[in-house]
Amino acid sequence: MVLALTLERIMSKQGILSSYICKIYWGHGINGIESASNFYFGKHPSLLSLAESAMLAGLIPAPELRSPLRDQRSGKTFQAKVLRRMVEVGSLDIEMALLTVRQPLYLHLNRPEHSDGLSYMLSFSWLGLGENKKLNQVGKESTFKGTWDWERESKIWEVCEEMERWAVKVRHRTSVKASCLN
Repeated sequence: MVLALTLERIMSKQGILSSYICKIYWGHGINGIESASNFYFGKHPSLLSLAESAMLAGLIPAPELRSPLRDQRSGKTFQAKVLRRMVEVGSLDIEMALLTVRQPLYLHLNRPEHSDGLSYMLSFSWLGLGENKKLNQVGKESTFKGTWDWERESKIWEVCEEMERWAVKVRHRTSVKASCLN
């Protein structure tokens, strides 16, 4: 506690956070936000979308266990938790949180076991049964035939449905509070 108070006297909260995310472990042997951003999404942190940033923020407590490369559902699950918390503290409205959780995550797999440098879509399939999306490094989409992963897609769909149920509860609580004040 004393160390935290001393640190706050010499650094701003923004400076402390910046220093922290530039050094912490992000899983898969990656340290620092710039390396993590490049590893998971193939881009600089300043170019990350809200969806991508929320997914990365969800990794922080346990990056190996929460890695979307380990369990593809976990990327969306912890992204949704971060978005819900942002709504609760007033940093984000519910509609934007719902829109964000519905967006697919495009993981950039530029590692030795994926030497082609391709990105794979991590979200429910918009193409239908038997097709998956594959993006090349310049972002052009192509379609390839494959097996639709029903289990993965249904788990990700459940995350989105759970987020929508949560939003309904929050809206109801807000309307009840508003009607009590009037």
